[in-house]
Amino acid sequence: MRRAYRLRGVVQGVGFRPHVAKVAAAFAISGFVGNDDESVFIEAQGAASDIENFMTKMLATLPPLARVLHSACQDIPEIEGEDGFRIVSSRRRSGTRTLIPPDTATCPDCRQEMVDPNNRRYHYPFITCTNCGPRATIMRDLPYDRDTTTMVKFPMCPACQAEYTDPKNRRYHAQPVSCFDCGPVLWVSDTKNPQLRPPAGDRRSLISAALSQARASLRRGEILAVKGIGGFHLMCDARNQEAVARLRKRKNRGDKPFAVMAPSVKAAQALAQLNAKQVTELSSPARPIVIAPFGKGYDLAPAVAPGLGDVGILLPYAPLHLELLSAECTEMALVATSGNLAGEPLCFTNEDAFERLSRIADAFVFHDRDIHLPMEDSVFLASAQVMIPSRRSRGYAPLPVALPHAATTPILAVGGELKNTFCLASGNWAHISGHIGDMGTLASQEALDRAVAQMLNFQHQQPKKVVCDLHPSYSTVSWASRFADQHGIELVQVQHHVAHAYSLLAEHSRRDPAVIVAVDGTGYGTDSTIWGGEILEIAGSDWHRRAHLPSFSLVGGDRAVRYPWRVALGIAHDWNLDWITQKISAEIGDRQGKNAELELVKSQLNSGFGVVATTSCGRLFDAAAAILGICTSVTYEAQAAMELEYAATSWANRHIGAPSLRVNSYRELFEMLGEDDREVGERAWQFHLGLAQLLGDQARESADKAGIKTLGLTGGVALNRLFSSNFICMLHEGGYEVLTHKAVPPNDGGLCLGQAWAAVLGAC
Repeated sequence: MRRAYRLRGVVQGVGFRPHVAKVAAAFAISGFVGNDDESVFIEAQGAASDIENFMTKMLATLPPLARVLHSACQDIPEIEGEDGFRIVSSRRRSGTRTLIPPDTATCPDCRQEMVDPNNRRYHYPFITCTNCGPRATIMRDLPYDRDTTTMVKFPMCPACQAEYTDPKNRRYHAQPVSCFDCGPVLWVSDTKNPQLRPPAGDRRSLISAALSQARASLRRGEILAVKGIGGFHLMCDARNQEAVARLRKRKNRGDKPFAVMAPSVKAAQALAQLNAKQVTELSSPARPIVIAPFGKGYDLAPAVAPGLGDVGILLPYAPLHLELLSAECTEMALVATSGNLAGEPLCFTNEDAFERLSRIADAFVFHDRDIHLPMEDSVFLASAQVMIPSRRSRGYAPLPVALPHAATTPILAVGGELKNTFCLASGNWAHISGHIGDMGTLASQEALDRAVAQMLNFQHQQPKKVVCDLHPSYSTVSWASRFADQHGIELVQVQHHVAHAYSLLAEHSRRDPAVIVAVDGTGYGTDSTIWGGEILEIAGSDWHRRAHLPSFSLVGGDRAVRYPWRVALGIAHDWNLDWITQKISAEIGDRQGKNAELELVKSQLNSGFGVVATTSCGRLFDAAAAILGICTSVTYEAQAAMELEYAATSWANRHIGAPSLRVNSYRELFEMLGEDDREVGERAWQFHLGLAQLLGDQARESADKAGIKTLGLTGGVALNRLFSSNFICMLHEGGYEVLTHKAVPPNDGGLCLGQAWAAVLGAC
């Protein structure tokens, strides 16, 4: 008999065809395997039992990165005289495209070869095979073949060609395969007169010299702009306070923490408190940044994470990283922060890095393997219960999320203004982009243009509808409006917190009614006020705002976000808490000398000029931090809330088993902050518990009225581990199912999924 199979999923760029051919060689069958734009196709001929056993074994022993999500088969006529099983050339096919594989870390086999003096890829910083290396970032088109990647400009040498064509070799049809004799070149360049193209000379000698020079620069305390898999990192010795402080100043980073690359799991466990599950995630092929509390051996420079007790840790994932942390740099940990200017997208070309990073870095580490699709590092927050995604990018994107039911027409959702990602919903999949960033600059908007064009090209789709936020001042709203006009398609707007709620439900493939608590900093409400602490009842395409935090006045919009004491004054004014006004006046007016601004804010609160009403939960954290004297001005988003959580957690760690408390109102919650006979950390801890209890009570009341037992937590505040863990525990104890984010960020990085799913349902 002869049988044809079509397999869809993550089946290209992961060694799928070589795997099929290798397994087929063990059975008395003939036929072939190949790629098209949508799938892997297989034809197998032989005895029925041999074909069935072949497919069973093949699917049970898939390559590490492969994933079959759908399969179909049919019997077809036999072919006389066919001999053997082979890989055939790719075919073009109209329709939905295959899934794009993400980039993955260097596999154990390649790592072993890198340290083997007898291996021809000894210390080769571009080593890869079918089980690891760049994928999405080097792909120009599908199907995934060498001539549709940026590796097309590197013709394989005879040795690499032999590996590539040998069915028994680990590099059989591995598209990025290369070596010292035929692959990319690495070199170090200064920042004043940079060499943007590879110098002439022997590849092996150039690469060896570049690695030695780069390691020496790091040991001297210099800052390097290093071109990796998805873009540039800015790197320096994380234990060198002067180097880290210099990087912080040059990048205009404020107090925002840096991520740190540790050389090994053992080193990471000394720097951060990581349980077994977190170590597994940290060392997975995706190699995300994991944010966790300082470990017992934490000894990094104070400028790495000022004012905090957490460190963002990651392991080397590119061969170049392994080389930078090898030999004499084995004990070094490296700051590994995004190679960009504040508020701008990641640099990914040599020319762009020179243009934007020359005043930050002391030298460049360039290579000539082009990056087609830039990709930031992914970030997870380590929690005792789950790993919470904070940024879904390299290692995960652009893999899609399965929709609860198919989108009948392609829908493009452009996400929010901060932490931007976008989503293309097509058929059963929601294809979510990697992290693009904040959209306040022209460079970021151009990055969105480029990334959307690439996604639509990869998927061969033309959206019939574009979805965006309600906020009239968002650049993404303007972008979506222009896109709709240019393409003659419908523009749909979805309220910010409604999109957060639908994102959570789409991630869990839930269509049954649920009550979702959406808590974050700000979102434009349907009543033209600023929402941020919302209790939403969702049932299919219907949604209702059932409850919310009590509103309070916000003076100055963005300035209130930068100066949390302004938020505290608004709460004091509206909730009749005069003692807060007195405390803030003493701190800001008397101690910080800002009496003029202080009096202006008070005047605006009394007159209502320049004041907007808000229900923002995120701003409550800001106000609490200001009242307790923890943080009265911020240099990065959520700084006040993060420092407040650190104060609370530090106190709780010293007082295990502290009694729970009962709070009856939000006003009472803030009155507790003024109990000066208690430590600041204790009051911060009480604030987190009390807020979780009050919001939980509101959610429970709304759910009980509707007869619903499914609750959910979403929005940026869900990243606060102390708040969210208490919120979840309280509701679990009441017998409720509580949905939380595990695959898509609860912050605005997951907003596009909710926008797309709301549009599919017609919930706009």
